[in-house]
Amino acid sequence: MTAVGDDKQRIMTWAGARADAFARFAGDFAAIRIPLLFNFRSSPDLVRIQHVVARALDPNAAATVAQARRQVDGDVAQVWNSPTKAREAEHLARWLGNDMATRGRPPRDYAVLVKQKSDDFEADLAGAFAQQGLRLRNESHALGRTTLQDLLTDTFAKIAIALLRLGATRRAANAWQLASAALLEIRAIVTDDDLGQARTEEQLIRFVAALRTDMANTAPSAAAATIFADRVFAFLDLVAITRTYVEYSTGDLLAIMVDAFRLHLAASVNEAATWADALDAFEGTGQIPLMTVHKSKGLEYDTIVFVGLDDQAWWAHRPGNPEGLATFFVALSRAKQRAIFAFCRERGQRQRVAELFQLLTDAGVPEIAI
Repeated sequence: MTAVGDDKQRIMTWAGARADAFARFAGDFAAIRIPLLFNFRSSPDLVRIQHVVARALDPNAAATVAQARRQVDGDVAQVWNSPTKAREAEHLARWLGNDMATRGRPPRDYAVLVKQKSDDFEADLAGAFAQQGLRLRNESHALGRTTLQDLLTDTFAKIAIALLRLGATRRAANAWQLASAALLEIRAIVTDDDLGQARTEEQLIRFVAALRTDMANTAPSAAAATIFADRVFAFLDLVAITRTYVEYSTGDLLAIMVDAFRLHLAASVNEAATWADALDAFEGTGQIPLMTVHKSKGLEYDTIVFVGLDDQAWWAHRPGNPEGLATFFVALSRAKQRAIFAFCRERGQRQRVAELFQLLTDAGVPEIAI
């Protein structure tokens, strides 16, 4: 039995996660602790800053060794101090646009992180981003009973979007591979059943051919999106999906994802000239993700910008609070090359979060007036 994790990233105790999970595991299984000291994500300067925060969580935290190379000039971390939300949004959008152009980085290499209320920050930032030709994608946005991020990582949704992608374009090798493999699994075709495999592939070919013809002759619209989604659902067979994938075998997760898929696809056709454009919008191609720190856990980006480092967003934080410090550590450790922390005086003060700013100061992170 092996358990892997990081006490410094324990940010779910409010939802019932155990604070003593590793200690209990060690006791139950007589486990040997093996510290993992190599950091393959962040550059050496970021790792050094992360260690300052790590020691605030655990004074005995072992220093990790960066295995990634630094790829940027200048500061790898900064605090931005803005007088108004409008100034902050304009500066951030302009800075991101310039950095992408200078370094040749795509939008998905960047992420905007917030503590909570991502919809409010989306409203504050989206206009300024649009003026710079950038699109902000709120991945914590609610879709029925789930979120956009959870929908896009869902097994069923990945299969369904692959089929729609095959209907929208003739060159989608990855989509074909995903859809054909999933269909064999859903139809319960075993590896040595050559006849069953041939029959299933023929079904897929016929379905995609008909779907491609109809999508080519139908302009993108919310009504058409619902029709095509329902055709995909029927072809896949939702009952068979519940038998195939254990996550859908109990409860109503599949129904939740089906509803969310319809909602998001209908929204994605807005301003889409083609179905391929609509599917790009569905999957977030060319968009900068915005999400809460909790939703970012396990992900990584070249550059993260944490917006809302103030008392209003961190209203429950108390000095020395382990979960608050861990949340801050998780945000910082998503970055591979750079981390920006944005404070806006219009949003609130910084008394409750003074220790977080002090940690950045102790790590040598400069504060820049915007």
